[in-house]
Amino acid sequence: MPAFKSIYTDYILFPTLVLLTASFPLPIAYNSVFTILLFMVFIIDLRNLKNNIRLYFSNPRNVLLLVMLLSLILSMAYSDDKKLAMKGMITAMPLLSLPLAMTTASKLSLRQIAILKKVFVFSCLITSMIYFIQTGIRIGLFDGSYKFQPVSTAYQSSYLVYNLTYHHLTPSIHAVFFSLYIAFAVFILLFDLQWKTRLTRISQGIMVLYFLIYLILLTSATINFALYSFIIAYLYLKYSFKKLWHYLLFFALIAFGAAITDYLLLVKYIGPDIGDIVYRFDTPSINQKILLSYVAVILVGAAAIIIKLTIRKNYKLVLGCSLLIAALVGLIYLTKATNNRNSGDAKLNNISVRANYSAEALRIIKKHPVFGVGIGDKKYKLIERNLELGDQRYLEFGADSKPEGVFNAHNQFLDFWIAAGIVPVLCLLFFFINEFSKALRYRHILYLGLLYCFCLFCFTDMPMMVQRGVVFFLFFICLFEIEIKQNIK
Repeated sequence: MPAFKSIYTDYILFPTLVLLTASFPLPIAYNSVFTILLFMVFIIDLRNLKNNIRLYFSNPRNVLLLVMLLSLILSMAYSDDKKLAMKGMITAMPLLSLPLAMTTASKLSLRQIAILKKVFVFSCLITSMIYFIQTGIRIGLFDGSYKFQPVSTAYQSSYLVYNLTYHHLTPSIHAVFFSLYIAFAVFILLFDLQWKTRLTRISQGIMVLYFLIYLILLTSATINFALYSFIIAYLYLKYSFKKLWHYLLFFALIAFGAAITDYLLLVKYIGPDIGDIVYRFDTPSINQKILLSYVAVILVGAAAIIIKLTIRKNYKLVLGCSLLIAALVGLIYLTKATNNRNSGDAKLNNISVRANYSAEALRIIKKHPVFGVGIGDKKYKLIERNLELGDQRYLEFGADSKPEGVFNAHNQFLDFWIAAGIVPVLCLLFFFINEFSKALRYRHILYLGLLYCFCLFCFTDMPMMVQRGVVFFLFFICLFEIEIKQNIK
C-alpha cells in the first residue's frame, strides 16, 4: 500500500497537479482538459475512493458548496430556457467536482505543495510576457502602425490605450481574472517563498515590481485595491510602530495604493464619452476629490496607529467595529445615491453601469425573494421598461443589451439570489465565514490573502460561476487546507 501510494501520488497525481497549476493563465481549453484529467486521476484511485468520498462529506466547506449546486440544479425545474439552464449548470459543476477530486491529494508533501506555488508564479510570469508581446504585435505597438488604426467603437479612445490599458490584454483571458492571478502571484512572492541569497531577493523584487506594473495595465480597480489594502493591513498588524521606518513604509504604501486605486477608478468613471480614457489631471473638481481621498486615507492610517498604540489589548476589536460602521455608512450613502439618481441624466460609464446592474438586481430579488427566477431565466426581459423603446430600453446597461441577453448582476451574491433564491446566498456567506475563520485560526497569510481578494471580487463580478474563477479558487483553498494539515503533522 505505501509503495502504491508513493507511485500514485508522485508519478500520476503530482504531474497532473503541476499541469493544472501551470494552465490557469493559459487559454481556457488547457485548463478544461487538465481539470477533467484531475477528476479522472481521482477516479482511478479505487483503493481510496470510499475513504476520499467520506473525507469529502466530512468537510463543512464541501457540504456548503454541494448545497449551492443542488439549489442551482433545483432552479432548472422552474427555468423556461432549459438550454441556457443546462449551460449554467455545466459551468457550476466544479463546485462539486473540484473539491471531490482534490481529496485524493491529501498525501501531498509540503515540498510538492511549494513546487506547485512556484509553478503558478512562473506560469504567470511567462504567460504575461507572451500576452504582452502578442498584443503589441497585434495592435502594431512595435512598428508604430497603431497610430493608423481606427478609434475603438466601444470606447472612444486611441487604439493603443484601448487594447493595453482598458480592454482584454489578449483574447485568451479576461483582464480581471488575469489580475486576480497576478495579485495572487504577488502574495506568493511576498509571503510564502523563501529568498535566502541576495540574488534571489533582487529577482523577487524585480518580479513583484513587474507584476504590479502589469496590474495597472489590466486596470482592475477591485483587485488592485484588494492587493494593496491586504498588504497594508498585514504591515499594520505586524509592525510595532516603535521604529521610524515602520511609519515610513506604512504611509508610503498607503499613498501608493491610494494613488493606483484612485487613478483606476477615474479611468472607470471617465467612461466611453470622454474621447480618451487617460486622465491628465486637468479637471479641478476631480483633482479636489483625489486630494480629499489622500487626506482621508492618511487620517485613517494615523487613527489606526493611535488606536493600536493606546488600546493595546482590544485594538483589533475597536478597529474592526470602526471599519464595519464606516462600511455600513458608505453602503447606505451609495444606495441612497443610486436610488436618487436621474437615469435620464446619468453619465454612462463603468461605475454607473454597475450601479444600474445592482439596483435592478435588487428589484428582481424583491419580486422573487425565496426561489429566484431560475438559472436559465436571468435575462434582461425581467427588467420592466417601456416596450415601445424596443431594444433601446436597456441602453443604460450597455449598447449590446437585448431582452433575451443574459442579465449579469456583476455580484456573485445577487446572481445566486436571482438564479436560485436565498439558500445559495446563505451558503456562500457561511462558506466565506468558515474559510476566513480557518485561515485566521492557523495564521495562513497566503490563504487569507486569496480569500480576501476573491471575496471582494464576488462583490464586483461572478467568479463562482466562471471556470477561470471557481476552478482556480477552489483548487488553491483545497491545497492550502492540505498544507495546514501537513504542517500540523
